[in-house]
Amino acid sequence: MFKIFCDETWTSQSEYKNVQVPYIVFYGIMLEQSNEEALLQRIDTFKHQRGLFSVENHVPIEIKWQKVEEEWKSARKAKRQNRYEDFLNIFFDEVQSKRISFGYMFMEKDEYDKRERDFLKIQNDNKQNFFFMLYFQFLYHCFIKNQIKQQPYEVWIDNHDMGGEGQQYKIGRLKEILNKRIYKDHTVKDQMWLSEEMRKKLVDSTQLVSLAESKDEPLVQLSDLCAGCIRYILENQIAPPNTGGQMSLFESNQPKELLSGKDSLTDYFYRNLRKIKGYSDINLLNVSYHHRFSIFPFALKK
Repeated sequence: MFKIFCDETWTSQSEYKNVQVPYIVFYGIMLEQSNEEALLQRIDTFKHQRGLFSVENHVPIEIKWQKVEEEWKSARKAKRQNRYEDFLNIFFDEVQSKRISFGYMFMEKDEYDKRERDFLKIQNDNKQNFFFMLYFQFLYHCFIKNQIKQQPYEVWIDNHDMGGEGQQYKIGRLKEILNKRIYKDHTVKDQMWLSEEMRKKLVDSTQLVSLAESKDEPLVQLSDLCAGCIRYILENQIAPPNTGGQMSLFESNQPKELLSGKDSLTDYFYRNLRKIKGYSDINLLNVSYHHRFSIFPFALKK
């Protein structure tokens, strides 16, 4: 059984003036269920040891991209190691040890908005179908097609207003879409009818699509931090870092100092990702077919 923890992030209107290109990114972490407990325990131990646990409420403190600047400033002031960098070290170790996979699908936010408007002209007031269509593309191309195939899996999506004016999303609809595609992929045209047992296995490959609360789900938090770095790279069209280490990450034209928490954490993320064996050629602006790090630049057919 595989489990996928996923979410989406996009450039807000308030950020438009500070980026080169606004983006929307669908992203997630996948692992075998048998590896989940050990990883969750590792994260829980990390939070206890590093002061990321609320003594007052007796609960772990949520780690997320929105707190990157706060952590960076706090670490500099206290002259201590940035805990968000150390949290990412767990991600690098798990990828290198082949215990998790990470994937993301991205498209320019202006293109997303335009295509959504065109879609709603055909299917009036149904943003759900457009949103789920994109989620299907992300899950299918980043995880299902090449890694899961017809094996059983669960999908957990961060619970928030998924582009729909506060309405309750019919999350079960995404499960139906995924299972229909898996069944189609594994049913050869004009072949003999599959046995009832095999038909049921394919139809039930997606065993669950449900919602998760990021504050309670450490794997959503881990993927959120990675996705924040990735969206920052996309928005600013950042070239891969110099592996020699002489220059900063932002060197497409000339070196630039790391003047913010986002600069610093993104530089750390990109450099250490490319240190993983077999990942030295990764360019986060382009498609990637690495087995455990899939990048899918999505464009709708015109």
